Amino acid sequence: MLMDKLVRRVQSLGLDLKGKVVLTEAATGPYVVTPILAALAGAKVYAFSKSTVYGSVRQVIRITREVYMPYRPDLDIHFIDQLTPEIIHQADVITNSGHLRPLNRQLLQHARDSVVIPLMYEAWEWRSQDMDMDYIRERGFRVGATNERHEEVDVFSYLGDMAVKQIFDAGLCLNNNTFILVCNNDFGPYIARGVSRLCRKLGVIDLPLNRKNYLDLPVEWLGDFPDLTIPAAYRDAEAVIFTAYPFDLTWLGNDSPLSPYALKKGLSHPMILRYAGDVDAEFLGRLGIRCFPRDVRSGHMGILPSEIGYDAIIRLQAGGLKVAEGLLAGRYQDNPFIQAL
Repeated sequence: MLMDKLVRRVQSLGLDLKGKVVLTEAATGPYVVTPILAALAGAKVYAFSKSTVYGSVRQVIRITREVYMPYRPDLDIHFIDQLTPEIIHQADVITNSGHLRPLNRQLLQHARDSVVIPLMYEAWEWRSQDMDMDYIRERGFRVGATNERHEEVDVFSYLGDMAVKQIFDAGLCLNNNTFILVCNNDFGPYIARGVSRLCRKLGVIDLPLNRKNYLDLPVEWLGDFPDLTIPAAYRDAEAVIFTAYPFDLTWLGNDSPLSPYALKKGLSHPMILRYAGDVDAEFLGRLGIRCFPRDVRSGHMGILPSEIGYDAIIRLQAGGLKVAEGLLAGRYQDNPFIQAL
């Protein structure tokens, strides 16, 4: 079933990397699909892995092979645990994937001038720690982000499912309960669409310029971000779904851009669902504001697409590889899959 999904996604995108060499990662969980997608598109793939808390290199290789070997043993995938200059120099494509980060001078100095680098996320989510953009521009490498909202990628449609899973993981229930969404980025309407159809009511605090994006949804506009004044009708809300960009800025804490005291005042039992955006959980705890998850790495989301299964990751990684195809062809200024940095 999983291989069928991978084949259909490559066919649907018309993904073609024949004759190209792709350097990407081999990872655990749903991210196991990345090298397989590239190989199904015709590429020679170097899949770099390293041992982590999620699994050893040997386990990653075994899991990946179990997916494709029974169906396509001919796929040209080479598993590596060292990034040698020779392999880096062969690559036509180097993906901005977790095991390869950071894409810095130390790694990219061995790359050819013609190499392309697809970001496996949207341009506004770019993080400076992921890659050395000064060196990339110095070398003239072509870089492009993934338009996750393209109809053939459509990753944003899974954001609501992710919020629902986080709510359940926190031990909360949607049915007959009230929630508040606090947001300042493009995630908001997609989260709201998924949550509002399952809960009693959903109130939204977002940037004024984003208000129009909620007009077709059964939500109530509570106020303009960053004002966290909570109306009395929402005092007993189960939780605040919180997503604010930049993700590595501490939005809620001591002397922070948003006032945790407003939440404490406005909510009977304040709880923050950390969808995306840093908060000072220790400081909030001292105020009596609970956070879930308690520990999230700075700049990272508190709920990942990989936690709701393979589908969103298949679409995201295939979309990123489609970006690589466009960059290689040199047709990227008006390519609907590619977002410029």
